[in-house]
Amino acid sequence: MVTGTELTDIQITLIDYLIATGALKLGGPLTLKSKRSSPYFINTGSCCDAQGLGLLAEAYCDVIKRSDCGDFGIVFGPASKGIPLAVAIALKLGGHTGFSFDRKEFKDYGEATGGDLQKQALVGMEIKDGVSIIMVDDVLTTAATKIDALNLLNRVAEELKVLGLFIAVDRQEVGIDGNNAVSEFTAQTGIPVFAAVTASQIYQYLNKFNLPGIIDGQTFTPKDLERMANYLRVYGTVEAREVVGKIPAQRIIEPDRSVIPACDVKTLEALAEIVKGTADNDKIGGYKIGFTLALSHSLTKVVETIRQVSNKTIIYDHQKAGTDIPDTGRDFAQVCADAGVDAIILFPQSGPETERAWIYHALNQGLKVIVGGRMTHPAYSVSEGGFITDKGALEIYRIAAQIGVTNFVVPGNKPEVISEIRGVIEAEGIADPALYAPGFVAQGGKVSEAGEAAGNHMHAIAGRAIYTASDIKAAAAELTSQL
Repeated sequence: MVTGTELTDIQITLIDYLIATGALKLGGPLTLKSKRSSPYFINTGSCCDAQGLGLLAEAYCDVIKRSDCGDFGIVFGPASKGIPLAVAIALKLGGHTGFSFDRKEFKDYGEATGGDLQKQALVGMEIKDGVSIIMVDDVLTTAATKIDALNLLNRVAEELKVLGLFIAVDRQEVGIDGNNAVSEFTAQTGIPVFAAVTASQIYQYLNKFNLPGIIDGQTFTPKDLERMANYLRVYGTVEAREVVGKIPAQRIIEPDRSVIPACDVKTLEALAEIVKGTADNDKIGGYKIGFTLALSHSLTKVVETIRQVSNKTIIYDHQKAGTDIPDTGRDFAQVCADAGVDAIILFPQSGPETERAWIYHALNQGLKVIVGGRMTHPAYSVSEGGFITDKGALEIYRIAAQIGVTNFVVPGNKPEVISEIRGVIEAEGIADPALYAPGFVAQGGKVSEAGEAAGNHMHAIAGRAIYTASDIKAAAAELTSQL
């Protein structure tokens, strides 16, 4: 048993039981009902014998007592998983505590003959006008089942008081829409939600162990726990992120200011010339490589070519990665990590779920992440005559900063946009972001103006100004002198 935890004894016993029975699985990837790829899964349905159901009921009673929700006479469980829970919890509470649950199909015979809705729709203790009850279920995902049950109960009885909804495990994650289902349920109904145990509490508990090791027959490794932390950082609620913390700040480029050559050339020979001409310049922070080289020669060979000359940071920009479905982020991150890339640039224009998934998979592969939402060319955002809304582009930055990303791409030829983006990032608690800015020389941007808008950490991405120069070394020296 773990000591020094804030968990109650029954919560610790419950987690131990979930592990021992395989109801809690860690590792994965495991596909959730939401189609997310999760590093952990909890199925309280595995507690299907007298011991397990009794333990679950005891954990519910523990949180019911700690919630101080008030006096109630009935425990209601929505069909179907709520049914055995309501019965077991009522038994554990004892006395004259009643239980009730709804039928999957209305009864139209026997005592239900004649249209009595209570007898047609419910089983168990009669729910009378003005009675106080609590509702219990295993989890809260979309809350649809609970809302349907509440609508039914309010048809059955007037002045009904539902003092709380109690669930076994709160995964503490936002939905596909980015909203927290638990908070939304409370906001919609006024009913508080209480969990016997939360995902972040499970994380804290496992984090007390000296991993790797075997806990109740399951092998857990530090990597398993780190993936769970990453998942809660990316998909978790504010409360979960407060426990696991944001992504540890990723320092991708050592100097506070640097120039990063964009190696958008076609041959490995041309790439080698860029690296040879710039590697000894202390203000060259790293190299950005794009899909032209990667598709022509393989990403691995591109990385090897740079590594023959320099150990500076290698950033892969797929131009623009993150515009596909969420699942593809796993393979993308794996390929980049296998090739030896240090960091990746994402422009997740296909939505918040893709953004979260690609960041999550990148973190799991040990990659550093740079996120962009606005570009340098004309007619990109709606305000410029393009397709992407200005608000939507800023939301890309906001979500990334909320997760803890500290590195961002901004348009170097649009200082006013840089300032706006920086404001959004800093509002999410990223006090000193590192901004990577393309759009100089050929696209009209000035390094000095972009640097003033960017703040302390600005890295100018320069492509044609370096790789088309007759003297690459001199061109790099000229650009770095402007920092």
